Amino acid sequence: MYTVGDYLLDRLHELGIEEIFGVPGDYNLQFLDQIISRKDMKWVGNANELNASYMADGYARTKKAAAFLTTFGVGELSAVNGLAGSYAENLPVVEIVGSPTSKVQNEGKFVHHTLADGDFKHFMKMHEPVTAARTLLTAENATVEIDRVLSALLKERKPVYINLPVDVAAAKAEKPSLPLKKRKSNFKYK
Repeated sequence: MYTVGDYLLDRLHELGIEEIFGVPGDYNLQFLDQIISRKDMKWVGNANELNASYMADGYARTKKAAAFLTTFGVGELSAVNGLAGSYAENLPVVEIVGSPTSKVQNEGKFVHHTLADGDFKHFMKMHEPVTAARTLLTAENATVEIDRVLSALLKERKPVYINLPVDVAAAKAEKPSLPLKKRKSNFKYK
């Protein structure tokens, strides 16, 4: 079965991303398995999320774009300083945040790595000043939102943020029908 996780990885590979940096965490393990199972992509584990964001920063300096993976809350907050540096340097870096299931988020459940107030968008809001685009993926919006955010990455040459709930990564998706750069859009490669 082709999934949202596969769609995201195919789009990242299309951008020339062959390595994804990051730290395993409970909310990103299923997606991490998808990365590791691919022959066209390599997982590069890091000691902490800040290091992962700096690795992605360096990779983006030599490639068209870069990506790194963190877990929700503590992981993404550890990485935000590196992402801010990428923003200041106009580097196209994708932060993928593995997060709790859509049901947990929609019901405002109290789970670890949150502020225990039922609002799961705090950390995405904290990324607003250092990203060109942000999204919380759902099974219904995932492919359109992935393309929108990655188009902003290319157009603005700035970092972007993708919140990928565990269940959404595993949700069924359609393979891309057109390459990202051929989709009707006003962005251009620089």
